[in-house]
Amino acid sequence: MKHYKTPTITITKKEVGELLKQENLLPFNRKIKESHANGIRDSLLTYGLIKPPVLVVLKYDNDKKAIGDGQHTLTALYSLMKSNDLVEVSVIKCNTKRDVIDLIAKLNTTGKGWVLDDFLHSWINFGYDNEQYPNYEFIQNRMEQSGLTLDKILSIFVKNKPKFKKGTVIFNEMIFAQTTYLLTKHFRLKYNFPSHTLSGVVGFGKSVKFQSPDNVKDFVSRVDAYISYLKSKRQMITQHRENIKNKLHELYDMNDFEFAKLISND
Repeated sequence: MKHYKTPTITITKKEVGELLKQENLLPFNRKIKESHANGIRDSLLTYGLIKPPVLVVLKYDNDKKAIGDGQHTLTALYSLMKSNDLVEVSVIKCNTKRDVIDLIAKLNTTGKGWVLDDFLHSWINFGYDNEQYPNYEFIQNRMEQSGLTLDKILSIFVKNKPKFKKGTVIFNEMIFAQTTYLLTKHFRLKYNFPSHTLSGVVGFGKSVKFQSPDNVKDFVSRVDAYISYLKSKRQMITQHRENIKNKLHELYDMNDFEFAKLISND
């Protein structure tokens, strides 16, 4: 019978402390959050250690050991351990930096753990050694420039979220993704629309497929005029996801005469 258990070792509280020092943490792992570590501490007190942390042996860095998975668990354990206590950890050898981040991505896509932002942080911090770095930097820049969530940015630009998590960005057709982004960015920055409303805006942009930024500019000028008209009537544009999508289609389909009549005070 084949043995599937990962090799393990035991480490001391002192060794746990060394592993948790900032200079010893992997830059492409997620940041340690005190609230999460405290939650795990409570679980440890009730159930004990169910899933052992994972250490990676960095063969490319003189066999240095680092935490591959379980930073929060080890943080919680450190607060509970006495100086002579031992904790069992799994050990996996990684020949390259790419092996390490592939392992981390797999561990956190097959179970609960990381959110999308953690994966972006990880692949950005992998650095220029990753041939996909410019794509992840592109995604990060679009987030910073627009105030949109990563989930919203990915829904606009990226075809496959699971592959995004694993280190590969496959873009949607860029001209239409970019115009949908400009449209959605406008409503986020000018009107601070909530996420569910912006989903309707994204859906509208994808269905219309604006051909150029100028097309977007012309359309948002029309919508801005309509929203100003509503404000003059002490009304608000709908923020329901499907309703905003339908309203934008309605405004888009109007000719100039029909739109002028709509916002006329006569």
